[in-house]
Parts: sequence; C-alpha cells; structure tokens
Amino acid sequence: MPINKQAFFRPLKLDFYISVEIIGSFLGGLLFFVFLFLMFQMLRLAEFFIIHGVSGTTLLKMTLLLGLSFLPTALPIAFVISILTAFGRFSADSEIVAMKTAGLGMSRLAIAPTIIALGVFVLSICLNMEWVPRGERTFKELLIKVGNTRVVSSIKAGTFTSGFFDLLIFADKVDNRTNQLRKVFIYDEREPKNPLTVVAHAGEIVSVKTPNELSAAALLKLYDGSIHKNEAHTSTYQKIDFGEYKLFLRLSEGTADSILKPHMITHKELLKRISNTQKDSYEGREMRGEYWRRYAIAISPLIFVFLGMGLGSFRNRSVRAGAAITSLVILVVYWTIQTWATLTLLKGQLNPLLAMQLPNIVMAIGAFFAFKRSQW
Repeated sequence: MPINKQAFFRPLKLDFYISVEIIGSFLGGLLFFVFLFLMFQMLRLAEFFIIHGVSGTTLLKMTLLLGLSFLPTALPIAFVISILTAFGRFSADSEIVAMKTAGLGMSRLAIAPTIIALGVFVLSICLNMEWVPRGERTFKELLIKVGNTRVVSSIKAGTFTSGFFDLLIFADKVDNRTNQLRKVFIYDEREPKNPLTVVAHAGEIVSVKTPNELSAAALLKLYDGSIHKNEAHTSTYQKIDFGEYKLFLRLSEGTADSILKPHMITHKELLKRISNTQKDSYEGREMRGEYWRRYAIAISPLIFVFLGMGLGSFRNRSVRAGAAITSLVILVVYWTIQTWATLTLLKGQLNPLLAMQLPNIVMAIGAFFAFKRSQW
C-alpha cells in the first residue's frame, strides 16, 4: 500500500504529546547539568568575592558567563537523556506498542524529536560560532581584571612573584595586614631596552583608589635601598642609592587578546587565522580541528535522536536509571573517541574533518542498528 506523504507529515496531537515529554526532560536536564558544572566552580567564585572583594554584580556576570560556556557541552548531554527518558517511559507504559498498533511506525514518531533536534542544532551553531567564544573571552578579561584588584595578596613571602603590575618581585617577609615588606627585590622590565633592578631593606604597599572597580593602582614605597641600571646601547652601569623611593603602579582593565585559545575565537576570526596558517603546522591543525569540532558538537543531537529512540524503546524496569546509565555510556564513548581523535589530529595523523566527525560516525552506526532493531 503506497504511503500518503501528506498524511505522514500531517501534525498530530501525538506529536505535541511527544514534544512536551522531550522538551520537559530536556530543559530539566539542561538546568541540572549547568548547575552541576557551576557547582565545581563555586570555590573559585567564592574566592573572587571573599579575597578579591568583587561586587555582587560582577560576580553574577562571571557566573552567567561560566554558565554560557558550559552550554555547548550540556546541550547534547541533556538532549540524549531527554530522548532516552521519553521513549523509555513510552516503552515501559506500552505506549509505543499502542502507537505501532495504530499504524504509526518509529519513522513517523521520529518527526517531532527530529524537529526539536534541529532547534538544538541551530542553538548549538549560534553558541559555538559566536556567543560562547565571545563569552569566554569576556570571562577571561574579567578574570585578569579581578586578579589585579588585590595587589598585596598576590605576593608570597620567600617566593618570586611575576605579573605583579608587570614586575618580578621577591620579599623575604610579607605582612598582609599592614602591607609591609622586608628585604625586597624587584626586577622591572617594562622598558625592555632599559631594565631596572631595585633592592631595598623594607617596603610598603599603599592601595590607591581607582575610578573603575576592575582596574588597580598602588603606591610602592621602598626604604634604604639601591637602583641598578644597565644601559645596553651605551654599555654603562649605574647604581643609585636611596633612603626612600616611591613607585606608582597602575593597571587598567586591559584585555585577554594576547592569550586567546582556539575555543575563545569567533567564527570569523577563526577563518582568518586558518587562512593565515600553514595546513601542516601545529597551529594550523589546531585551528582546523577547532573549526570542525564546533560543527561536530552541533550535529550530534541529530544523531542522538535515532540512537536515543532505538535504545530507549527497549523495555527497562527503571526508566530514569536506565536512561542515565545508557546516556553515561554514550557520552563516555563519544568523548573518549573525540579526545583520541583530537590528539591524533594534533600529531598530523588524521584529517581535521574526519577526526572531529569520527565520534559522530561511530554514534551514527550505533544509531542505525539500534533504530532498525526498534522497528517491527
């Protein structure tokens, strides 16, 4: 009997029923996993509030940016669990049997989940290409700015500390309550052609209020010491003794552009870097791998539809436990293959497109057999 295409694609109440079941589980799983990922960052966020004294507004912004960065990972996880949970419950309640008895095969039931998967795909593309890279860059900038707001706490007694207002500093003793330093050594290379070395018996750091909460300034007072200067172009050495030496230090908000990682680069910038790097170089392989990784992660929900429907249709006594265990196995296999493929790609042993799509290829093979088995 020929299939009536209009009847096949005609929306039914059943499609709405399936969609509600999937979307409810999906949103719940998404919130749970984002919250779970943020829980691992709570100590870090608490440090910003307690030690660095950042405002609640800045802390909230950092939390939202962290949550945004977790979404590309959380979306496929939540989606595969929602498909497994929904069709696992349909199977456990014999609803799939009733649907098939009414003449609705698994291919017809897949229409609503596939439309939802397409929506997740579009959202993932937007996240991976623009929103998440921009969010991660903004978070990195905030991280650098917050680190600049507590100047004294960054100095550890008996340890060389780099990055203190672009100076290398050593203090034999540090009193964080009074900001007093003892036996201070400073190497100032802010002018590379004329570096300075400053040695002092004592020092004091006075914090200076700045107009912006995420910029930093301090007055460094040094007592009973000397300044050593070696001018390379004249081959002369100078030593200046002092009773008191004041050094005003300031860092503006700054940016994180100089330390951008591939996942922090927007799609347009990524394409530009790919065109400017050699294909066989390490950076070239890394950039091309990142390009195809973003598409691979976005495509995965379209594969998980059929994999989840096929595996979820098998009867299981505990639907939620079965869905959780099955999804855990799927994700472990997926990320293991992706990690191996990434390492192999960076060694130049795999094509970037093939390497990043390899987990999807393996999942697609499993989805084909699982979905075929569920049809009868």
